Amino acid sequence: MIPRPFRNVRPCLYAMLAVLFAMAEITAIPAARAEQFERWELEVLINLQGLQINRQCVPNGGPQHIHILGVSADDTLLDDQTRTAILSDLSELIATRTNSRTTKADNFQSIASSFSGIRESDSREIGALIDSASNADITVLVRPFRDNGNNVDAEIRLWARGAGDKGAGLNCVQSFTVQIPTRKEDPACIAAFAKARQDNDVNRLQAFRDFFPQCPQAAEADQLVTVLKAQQAERADRERCERNFARARAEGTVSAYSTYLDENIDCPGRDVVMALRDQAASKERCETAYRDTRRLDTTDAYEKFLLENRACPQADTASAFLSMKRQAAEIEEAKAETPAQIPVQPQFQAPSQPPASLQQAPGYDYQQPAQPRLQSPGYSDPGQYNTATFRGYPIPPDLARTTCGQLWYKRNLIYHLAGYCFQTAKGQRYFGGSCSGGTPSGADKQEIDRILQMERQNGCR
Repeated sequence: MIPRPFRNVRPCLYAMLAVLFAMAEITAIPAARAEQFERWELEVLINLQGLQINRQCVPNGGPQHIHILGVSADDTLLDDQTRTAILSDLSELIATRTNSRTTKADNFQSIASSFSGIRESDSREIGALIDSASNADITVLVRPFRDNGNNVDAEIRLWARGAGDKGAGLNCVQSFTVQIPTRKEDPACIAAFAKARQDNDVNRLQAFRDFFPQCPQAAEADQLVTVLKAQQAERADRERCERNFARARAEGTVSAYSTYLDENIDCPGRDVVMALRDQAASKERCETAYRDTRRLDTTDAYEKFLLENRACPQADTASAFLSMKRQAAEIEEAKAETPAQIPVQPQFQAPSQPPASLQQAPGYDYQQPAQPRLQSPGYSDPGQYNTATFRGYPIPPDLARTTCGQLWYKRNLIYHLAGYCFQTAKGQRYFGGSCSGGTPSGADKQEIDRILQMERQNGCR
């Protein structure tokens, strides 16, 4: 029911509303065409169509004249340019989607927002409104009431009166709320944000946010900046961990790994670093024990090292030194058991022919003296040992028992006959200390190479 103050204008309002809702030309908007309209415009059309099909609101077949009147209770919500744009968009929408004659007010007018609690001043204002739209079948009222930045909340009211009867009262009043965009997006916003987002660069996104704070993408730019900074911090931490780990790994000491663990408690892979530290500690322990063993250089020291550090990489080397020590001890024992050496007989060269004076002596019968047998240096006549010989020299019995011993003696005998000076105890033992400093050459050198090859084939070296 219309409140009492409006009863005197009921015929006029009913006439206006009836015309609007009797518009048979307003049809449903195809989905393919709907995309060209704003959402609030679609809501206006849908509600107009609802009034159209309601014969109680528009009883005479549809509106012939629709009047658009902007209504605002607060002129500070919208500027004149925006108000005019909203009225123009609404006028174009209704004119293109209906066959009705469409008119619109030149500017916004302030009226009461509801029918309840009407004061005398409000009644006069509404009366003026009705008079301005008295010839319209439907009046469309727009009342913005809240600014949201890029859009404004507005109430849309549709007033219908009996079509064709200017004295008819208001048949229907329909009200709904819409959001009307008030700021068109700046094309520069789209291009600048697309570039900043494509580069995925914090500085570019921050620059976009600072230069285009009014753009709707500013909030998304803030979120991307936050995400990228977090990613940069994570990447910096990862690179710091990798760099410090590489430094500790290059040094490879217990101290380096311990420092890494103390200074990089937030880095991943601590179990791996602790395992490497244990390996480094084991390595240092092996090196210390081996260094002490080499300093002692005794059979007992090598045996103790092998007993306590069999897993150390120096174990094979220590085992080799132990074998050498044991062989040296056996040689010393053999020397102690060797019988007294027979002095080497001086060698002489028998003359090929007797002196001429002796050949002319009466009754002289010359005979070639027998060639003395060569003896091994430092050893007695080989006939006493019944052993092998090389180049006329007997091979000592202790060497003749093995192939390696024979090859060793043959090779070093060639050196001795060339005048080589032996520096080892073994060489001096078998060949004495007399020498001229010479070295083998020619066929002797080739023979030495052949003997060396045989020693390698027999595993002697």
